[in-house]
Amino acid sequence: MFLITFFGIFGYVSHSMGVANMLNTIMNTAWDLLMNTVFYIMGITVLSGALGKLLIEFGVVRLLEKILAPLMKPLFNLPGVGALAGVLTFLSDNPAIISLANDKNFSKYFKNYQLVSLTNFGTAFGMGLIVMTFMSTLQIPGNDENL
Repeated sequence: MFLITFFGIFGYVSHSMGVANMLNTIMNTAWDLLMNTVFYIMGITVLSGALGKLLIEFGVVRLLEKILAPLMKPLFNLPGVGALAGVLTFLSDNPAIISLANDKNFSKYFKNYQLVSLTNFGTAFGMGLIVMTFMSTLQIPGNDENL
């Protein structure tokens, strides 16, 4: 079924617009996606990772953890130190939660079922800063305003 559908769609498109035009369109779209989206997101990732490291180094993340700790038990049924996981994954990326979960000094605050839940909790906030930065800089087509 897949092969019939695949060749049917691409056969119809190539018959309508020509094989050369279809392949040219596919390659130009792939090039545009890679150059204008993937590398842009990669640049944002590098910058937000550096910002995250600065915020960790100068105690901003610790301050955010203290502010968010009272919300952790009623909202997520996790101890207050779990806020650190949310802040770190928001500022960097999902794998930040793995190093925290493996840290004995950090994981001692959690019960076994909470430690499993911590991984899902961190993933919910992963890449938050990267996605927010990317989405806030998108341009409205035909306009100079940002979305």
